[in-house]
Amino acid sequence: MADWVIYDAGAAAATLPPSLATAYAAWLDAATRAQRLALLVSGVVADFRKAVAADADATGKLDAASVPLSCLRHVSAVTWYMLANEMGADAEGFRSAWLDSEIYLRRLYQELADGGADGATATPRYTPGTLPSSGGSPAGALLRVPAYSPINYAPPPG
Repeated sequence: MADWVIYDAGAAAATLPPSLATAYAAWLDAATRAQRLALLVSGVVADFRKAVAADADATGKLDAASVPLSCLRHVSAVTWYMLANEMGADAEGFRSAWLDSEIYLRRLYQELADGGADGATATPRYTPGTLPSSGGSPAGALLRVPAYSPINYAPPPG
């Protein structure tokens, strides 16, 4: 089984890249922006959960806001790009990661339809008959995104 991480509006807001966090803080009033971010995040998370059959996984079904750890960067990339567009901010720096993540999501859906992707790995098969290890604990765990992550997926300032 894989480790799963809870990615909700709070986790998304706490891990925004600096340029996006600045634009987000100035966007709308606090209650409205939180509501719109929650709606956006729930849609992205739902897409990835459906693509890995999350409700069929013992750990994945514990929280509707959880995604496999292996999908976290893809969920973040889609969220950041969509949020930048929603706010009218410059989304170009997030575009290539968003495109890669959309391809990854499409591949997950294809593998699920073929019976090859599941919540245990959330990783599409690239060769028939092999599913890469997720690196998670044998029993799986439900994790939370920390408020600060030393990993910054934002493009370098330019």
